[in-house]
Amino acid sequence: MDCGAFDGQVVRLEGIKDIADKFVRVRLTRIENVDLNLFEFDYDVTFMVFFLNAEKKVFGRYGGRDAEGADARQSLKGLKYTMESVLRMHEREDKVFAPKSGEKPRFIKDIPGPRGFGRDCMHCHQVREALNAELHKAGKLTREAVYRYPPPDNLGMELDVDRGGTVKAVKEKSAASAAGLKAGDVLQTLNGVPIHSFGDAQYALDLAPKEGAIEVVWKRDSKVHREKLTLAEGWRKTDLLWRASMRDLLPSARLSGFELSAEEKKALGLWSKQMAFRQRESVSKQAKEAGIRAGDIILGVDDKSFEGDLEKFKEYVQNTYLVGDKVTVNIVRDGKREKVVMMLVK
Repeated sequence: MDCGAFDGQVVRLEGIKDIADKFVRVRLTRIENVDLNLFEFDYDVTFMVFFLNAEKKVFGRYGGRDAEGADARQSLKGLKYTMESVLRMHEREDKVFAPKSGEKPRFIKDIPGPRGFGRDCMHCHQVREALNAELHKAGKLTREAVYRYPPPDNLGMELDVDRGGTVKAVKEKSAASAAGLKAGDVLQTLNGVPIHSFGDAQYALDLAPKEGAIEVVWKRDSKVHREKLTLAEGWRKTDLLWRASMRDLLPSARLSGFELSAEEKKALGLWSKQMAFRQRESVSKQAKEAGIRAGDIILGVDDKSFEGDLEKFKEYVQNTYLVGDKVTVNIVRDGKREKVVMMLVK
């Protein structure tokens, strides 16, 4: 690996060339003949590095991103830190490797190709689209199933971009705080996965259940600590809007209109910052079939009110439901509160 893409630019890794020379470097531009159960990663990212031994056992990963941007979770310093960490593990007699979610080799040809693309030419996010389609066909594509690779932030710990598994900050009253983690702690393993980077932490959490607890091991100074991280209901939820693999699964509210004035909200007994808008004259087919009319005041869905504007409401719908889900739309019509059921479509 002689170069990498960060902040939209191609940059030479001259600063870590000496470390890179200790690795046999291979760049993969096509993965149709790659075992997907070996090279497991978040297929929506733009850059991912795997560190393996000669027996194809994975020491760790480097890469990852979030809604903020493609490089929000990676840096050249972070890559260097991870490479040094992997080399130290490689030199140990008691080496620790990342577990695999499936032992049997699996290839792109084993899954149905997504619409419009052949199986021998797929973008990475299309691999995830194909896997999602497979889950959908089996009736297993739930909202929990699409919240893939949650960041450690979901459990209250932010990792240092430049220092791999080093905890930069811990959120108060979070699972990480309850376990005793503090800023400066260095993660050793998470859910049985050795942690060298943010990418490793995401992989570890992707393997975690939707509820229960997982083990976290960390080092503080010279002492090793071992505790449980509690997984509360809904802990996996993340922003899905940036994910290319989700574009055919995220629904549209198909509602639009004009925000009520502060006086109109007050007259209806609403708080001043609560989202409330009057449906415009043009009503979508989806909304008409649900029984929504022009002039109806939309307050939210499933008895949930919102602070913010119509755009925030639409983002909530896309991040909470899937195409085909039914929601109860809360409306005010002729001064009376009513509920109508609407099917969500693309």
